[in-house]
Formats: sequence, structure tokens, C-alpha cells
Amino acid sequence: MRRVLIAVVLVAFAAASAASAAARAPDAHDRVLAQQLAAQVSSLSKLAAVSNGGGDRITRELKGCKGLGTTPGDSFSVVFAMLPVILIDAVNELRPELLQVRATIVSMRPHATLFRRWLAAERAGLDQILAFDNHGKQIDFCAAAKVMLAKRPRDADVRAVLGLSLARVKSLFSGSSSAASAVATKLNPQMRAFLLAAGVRRSVAVQLTK
Repeated sequence: MRRVLIAVVLVAFAAASAASAAARAPDAHDRVLAQQLAAQVSSLSKLAAVSNGGGDRITRELKGCKGLGTTPGDSFSVVFAMLPVILIDAVNELRPELLQVRATIVSMRPHATLFRRWLAAERAGLDQILAFDNHGKQIDFCAAAKVMLAKRPRDADVRAVLGLSLARVKSLFSGSSSAASAVATKLNPQMRAFLLAAGVRRSVAVQLTK
């Protein structure tokens, strides 16, 4: 469950293909850009940490809720249904950091085709994450769980508890998200090599491409 969410939250680091990853080594200009991106790693690490711990925190929040079931199967269903809530909660907490990273990316004009396509995909991923910004609406986790576990949640009910449309929530599980995650998994080793060649510290390159 956590891996599913992290794949969504870090889809920002997806890029084109393994073939393009074999592009030329970064020049001086792209090295500077890579270092600027690396400087944002603390913000991205915060997002990953919040997302990774989100399931545990929401599980604790739901312990006092009635009618959600007590079996392991019920527990899995609850946490899975709450994945959009975890993401919304993370965006509410880290919106300034996310916007700062996005602004950095938008300002970049890399020379290498690989880097340029990677940044475009990273920006698209951040836009997808920021689409779960409910503008600070406080969420009642018990009410949200009951709505999200309904067989046929109504758009009006979803909007009332989450501040977002049902269509937006469903987009978290769309085929495009899964496809982008698959691309990221395939490309990450090559992207890591590119960042290392650009002089990014190994620990930072790993954080950006794991």
C-alpha cells in the first residue's frame, strides 16, 4: 500500500526511455541545473517521509471510528481506500515545498535531451500531486473513510469530506499513473548515473531516483 502511494507521490521523477538515458554526459550548464535540483532534495525527502508514514498515522486516527470493521481484510480495505486522503494530507502539509520544487523545474532549460524530457515528466508528476491540493480543508478521517468505503461513493459526498471531486480521487488509480510509475522504475538506474555524472552526491542521486 505504501509503495503504491510513494510510486504516485514520486512519479515526478519519471522520464522518457532507457534509450534516451544513454545520451551524452551532462555539460557544464546541465551540471549547474542538476545541482539546483539536488538542492531541493530535502523538500522531496520530507514528502516521501510524510507519505510513507501516512498509512500508519491514518490507521491510528481511525481506531476510534465506528463501523469500519476490525478484521485484517477490513483494515487493508480501509487503508487502501484512504490513499487519496493520505496524499491530500501530505500536500496540505508540504505545499510550499512542492511549489518551490516546481518553480525550480519550470525555470530550467537543460541542454541534454534526456534531462529535458526528465524535467518535463517531473513537472507533470508534481502537477499531478498538486492536483490533490484541497486548499487547506481539514479532513474528518472517520467521515472520509466511510465515504471512501462506500460501494458507490457520490461526488457530492466526496467533495464534502475531501474538498476534491470524485473524478480527481479516481485519477490516483488511473492507468496513466501506473504507466508513469513503470517508466520511472525502468529509467531510474540510468537517471541516477546521469545525476552522478553531473556531480550530484550519491546519497542525493539515490534519493531522487529511488
